[in-house]
Amino acid sequence: MAKKVLSIEMGNWWTKVVLAEPYKKSPRIDDMFYFRTPEKAVDDGMIRDRDRFLTALREELFHRGIREKDVIFIINSTKVVTREITIPFVKDKDLPGIVATQAADYFPMDVSGYTITHQKLGEFVDDDKKKQLKLALIAVPDGLLSNYVALAKAGGYNIEAFEYIANSVVSFVKTHYNVNHVVVQLEENATIVSVISGKKLAFQRVVPNGYGNALAAVLEHPVLNVENELEAYHFLTTHNLLYKSPKAGNLNDEDEVRRLKALENAYADIREVLSYQIRVTLTALEYYRDQTKKEFFGVMRLVGDGSRIAGISKFFTDEIPLELAEENTLAHVNLPKRISRDDINDVDFTSAVGALIEPLNIKPKEMLEREAKQSTLKVAYLAFAASIAISAALVSMGTVRYWAASQEHDRLTNRIMELDYIQKIYDEQQAAIARATEYISFDLLTYTDNELQSALINSLEEQLPQSVTVTGLEISGSNISLNLISPDKITVAQMLLNLGEIPILGSVSIPSMTENIDEAGNIQWDYSVVAQYVGAQQLLQDILDAAAGLDTAGGSDTAGGWMQPWARMRQKARTRQREIKHIVNLII
Repeated sequence: MAKKVLSIEMGNWWTKVVLAEPYKKSPRIDDMFYFRTPEKAVDDGMIRDRDRFLTALREELFHRGIREKDVIFIINSTKVVTREITIPFVKDKDLPGIVATQAADYFPMDVSGYTITHQKLGEFVDDDKKKQLKLALIAVPDGLLSNYVALAKAGGYNIEAFEYIANSVVSFVKTHYNVNHVVVQLEENATIVSVISGKKLAFQRVVPNGYGNALAAVLEHPVLNVENELEAYHFLTTHNLLYKSPKAGNLNDEDEVRRLKALENAYADIREVLSYQIRVTLTALEYYRDQTKKEFFGVMRLVGDGSRIAGISKFFTDEIPLELAEENTLAHVNLPKRISRDDINDVDFTSAVGALIEPLNIKPKEMLEREAKQSTLKVAYLAFAASIAISAALVSMGTVRYWAASQEHDRLTNRIMELDYIQKIYDEQQAAIARATEYISFDLLTYTDNELQSALINSLEEQLPQSVTVTGLEISGSNISLNLISPDKITVAQMLLNLGEIPILGSVSIPSMTENIDEAGNIQWDYSVVAQYVGAQQLLQDILDAAAGLDTAGGSDTAGGWMQPWARMRQKARTRQREIKHIVNLII
């Protein structure tokens, strides 16, 4: 009998469960259902009340006669941090080691408390004709994984795999559709935008702002008569607040007029909250175009429970010029006749089904340590047996070993004499370094920051968004001041991200912003950006010091001494990018 697993997605308000055979393109579903997560039992993916949640899960499984104990847990939490990076091409077997050793450079937090996995986004050749590799890094808090391990242990379940909700949806779309996609996941706590090109994930952006804010907006207006999140969700799925206006009975009745006004305010607030998901999508697509230098050709697909909100599909297509593909996950699975599609159509099961196809290889540290101990013990037994055999052989082969060692000594002595010419080459290298030092010193005497002015202007023309207006540019020595006008804060954030890509700029910041309204009533933001040229002169001086043997980090007699200045420059660039992203988050 084929193995079956439970694919479980635990949300703040709903828990979704799918029972099926894993690792299949179109799994045959044995059961599929959802139930109300016990109140406050789950918070942003973390199980806060293990006993109440397990009781509810066991009751649902018992009611359906399900006894399987192997589970795939779907991680749906804003605590997960994702990053896209580019590294020189390496083989797949070398990727885990590279990601582990360089993870601290890619994330703006202490990664010691995270389990980090990776996903290949593709390969390309850069401007220098060098092959590069694009990766998506996914950092999951160890506390979150340990929380699920404890849940499985308490419930008597075996963890088959962990899956990240964004990857499970991408796996489903890649498997069942051939056309390029912009997949917009409207989840409880996040909006995830994924670009799939050529059946490969090309881009992904996760923003910790989901349709749960719309539920909160519904609950904030007593005039809607909604008591809890479940009622708020059903209210949004059955009332088209995005395109229909509230109606009143007798407009001569003052109470009815006040009620109508309150309804109009409620509808407007909810529309504003939902429109943020559109702005998130537009910003992600604009960033994707800036990175790839090409337009996207394909369709847009809305998934997640938020895609069930009445009018949301038209809301997106009115603002985003892409054809909308209607999502129907249930059309790609085999459901038993006893399951009514009407009973499960209230929520979206794309992530729960997609997790069965090709889950990520996320393993908690305790699981890795247990596997390492088992491997170490096995190696120890083999080493012990081998040592006995080798010892016996060495005793009988002592004479042979002595003869072989004598032969090797003679060979090495002759080789040392053959390589004597290397000392001459080394002396010539030192003389060449001394000559190069003279030219570097001369370059230091003639360098000025103003040499970068032309490159700065060209970079600004390329990187600044079209909607940003430059009203002034002042350069004094290494200090740069820009006066700019933008129509909204999102554009300001995009402008800062783009400026962070200009390699000659450092210490980019916005000292002040002012909101103004022109005669036509349009809102615009006036602000100034201050920055400095990256210290190219200091870099030349560092190289000069390294050549003279003054760079203690690298050493005067190794190539590392020359490379240290460049390493420090890369570290400064990483620090600058983290600072800019922090400013962007404050603006948004």
